[in-house]
Amino acid sequence: MDTQNEKVVETTTTRKENGGIVKSIETGLSASLKIGIITVLSLLLLIPMSMIKSLIEERKETSEDTIEKVTAQWCAAQQIVGPTLCVPKTSLTTEVDEEGNEKHIKKVQEIMVLPKKLNIKGDIQNKTRKKGLYKVSLFTAPIEMDGYFDLSEEMQNCVTNNVDKTIGVELSLSDLKGITDELKITIAGQEVELKPNGCGLLAETSGLSAKVDLSNVSDLKNIPFSIKLNIKGSQSLKFAPIGEMTNVELTSNATTPSFTGNFLPDESSVNSNGFTSNWKISYLNRNYPQEFVYTGGDESVKIGKLKHAISDSMFGVDLLIPVQHYQQSLRCTKYAMLFIMLTFAVFFFVEHIQQKNIHPIQYMLVGLALTLFYSLLISLSEHIGFIPAYMVASVMTISMLTLYTAAVLGIKKTACYIGGTLAILYAYIFVLIQMETYALVAGSIGLFFILAGIMYLSQKVNWNKTK
Repeated sequence: MDTQNEKVVETTTTRKENGGIVKSIETGLSASLKIGIITVLSLLLLIPMSMIKSLIEERKETSEDTIEKVTAQWCAAQQIVGPTLCVPKTSLTTEVDEEGNEKHIKKVQEIMVLPKKLNIKGDIQNKTRKKGLYKVSLFTAPIEMDGYFDLSEEMQNCVTNNVDKTIGVELSLSDLKGITDELKITIAGQEVELKPNGCGLLAETSGLSAKVDLSNVSDLKNIPFSIKLNIKGSQSLKFAPIGEMTNVELTSNATTPSFTGNFLPDESSVNSNGFTSNWKISYLNRNYPQEFVYTGGDESVKIGKLKHAISDSMFGVDLLIPVQHYQQSLRCTKYAMLFIMLTFAVFFFVEHIQQKNIHPIQYMLVGLALTLFYSLLISLSEHIGFIPAYMVASVMTISMLTLYTAAVLGIKKTACYIGGTLAILYAYIFVLIQMETYALVAGSIGLFFILAGIMYLSQKVNWNKTK
């Protein structure tokens, strides 16, 4: 009789716990061994999960490449620096050679003079162009700029000593393809046409310049200017606060702006019709002077630092289409192993509490169904957006696992409980993904209660029984 009992693969034991009767099933594998197998299966599922992560990264790169190609054909993101004055400064130096002869050397430098006051107004008309699955944000914008220059006494002397009394005026743009009309500037009562001259004030910009005759200007401490330009671009529009006082007012029909750069607007309003924003920036808020040497002499290092400082001071707005499903999908995959382990834990405790035997192959099929969720998520999100895709993919996965569990266990009520548990887990992960400020605290509290539940259920399993 004892020999027959030893050959039984499956036995039922009954014990009292907390005043009640708890039944547990001892299958052909001990609970500890089953846990080990589940752990190995979980680690094996890292292989398809890594493949899914690579797929998401690949799709993200394809999206970025498509956007880059469209913007290259239309126009890149725009940065505007200027207008500025280029005042030639001539100086004579004397050098003595080895034979004691004096040699007079004429040294010419260009002094970059920034505006005393700079006002900018723009109305950005945002539009979307679709390329395959991907949308690209493009814009056109009429820009009005005005203000005045205030030449220091030294710069006034440079203009006076100049034979033809001319100086240069320059405007820098990051992509000249964005200029849609003839570009003219009215300065000191003269209208002159700006023409390309190569590199702009910053390395990433192209310059437009013209010569201005100041021989008839009596007040060099107040040289007014105004300019109107119609430009086009994509993704973003930025300005440099080169005025001693810079005021910028932007309006747009774009409803998803992201104010970016070194300065946030003093006032901004965003609604379903678009946005308005205002900046007021003093030269005390940035790290470069109103006058500096631009060319000539041994100033290359200093000039490089000034250009870097101007680049760092850029500010403006990004006109981005909310395409966050790749980032959100990647965030989902970071919780994949946690999700798989928790689901396996649910099946493990159901197996032992409900006196059912779930084969390791069935655990593997459940794990593959969970990993397939992420493939469904990324493929659907490219067409219908992340939130609808998450809902559809989770409903499909939960339904499949609930029906499969009902078939394996033969208990529909328990299968529904498992489906409900999976729904709670998917909802929990979704909340974590949507949170930013409170994601860590919500995740920590949620894991605390999950661990507490697992510890409670673990009391119902006899870990010491063997085959």
